[in-house]
Amino acid sequence: MPSAVRTGLRAAGPVAALAATVALDLLQSAHGWPVPVVGLLDEPAHLLTAWLALAACSPRTARLRLLPWVLLGAVAIDLDHVPLYLGADGITADGGGRPVTHSLLTVAVLLALAVVAGRPLSGLAAGVGLHLARDLATGPGVPLLWPMDSSDVRIPYLPYLLFLVVLTLVATGRRISASATGAAAAG
Repeated sequence: MPSAVRTGLRAAGPVAALAATVALDLLQSAHGWPVPVVGLLDEPAHLLTAWLALAACSPRTARLRLLPWVLLGAVAIDLDHVPLYLGADGITADGGGRPVTHSLLTVAVLLALAVVAGRPLSGLAAGVGLHLARDLATGPGVPLLWPMDSSDVRIPYLPYLLFLVVLTLVATGRRISASATGAAAAG
């Protein structure tokens, strides 16, 4: 396969991730779906957001080591919704939409534990942080500063979309550069 085609295919991954995330969000917002359908649309978008961030920010070897942990953190945090669906009270701040574990305190605790337990927990913290970044722009908001402030924080979708576009551009640039470097080394 010619190197230009190989480079184009490598660069297509981040663009496809961006397009899929936006498509999932448009589909989710197009209808008042029941909770299970919202989850089926939202969780892949969380995974794609986390993957894009890793593709943009990490050297390949670090990305491969952290990938499973970041992806796990990006979706596992939503297990905190289960008690809500089972009717438990006191899980959300001020009766808000998302549980209090959807806060920066969770990220801080995981980072503190990572000092003792190592890299996997830092990957989980990164995944949870990326999950929160997405949740700020989708749904009812996030009790981001809980327990200091229990109000839900929400941002418009556009800053999140711009964040995704920047991640896509950086990830695409990294992939093209890596392909060019690999082709030069092989030639």
